[in-house]
Amino acid sequence: MVASRSLNLRKLAAIDIAFLGPKFVISEYAAGVLLPLALGFLSLRNHSLWQRVTGLYLVFLGINYVPMLIYAAAIGTIERAKTELGLELTEGRAAMRKYRLQSLALLIPLLGPILAIKGHADHLSHTEK
Repeated sequence: MVASRSLNLRKLAAIDIAFLGPKFVISEYAAGVLLPLALGFLSLRNHSLWQRVTGLYLVFLGINYVPMLIYAAAIGTIERAKTELGLELTEGRAAMRKYRLQSLALLIPLLGPILAIKGHADHLSHTEK
């Protein structure tokens, strides 16, 4: 599993925006929330255990993309995304490869919200010092 220190969801959203643009990324993340949630809830209505397990996984997958959608909306522009990434963009292909590999961790149920809450708590503890 990817360590939470190396997986920064805000930077993951920023690199997507820097390379793909905010409209595309926000649309992608909105679909990443809505489609799995809709399919998941439909699957949960079935009687088969396999369909219910799949439905639950899809619901969790949709929930994983909520923090990504929030971060993408908060960043909003390519310029802010580039500022967020800082020097990491000097080697664009390497940065994109790093974050593409890390994005696979979003397939782990509920990891997105857990990392977002942890990141917010870490940010608050650094601001208080």
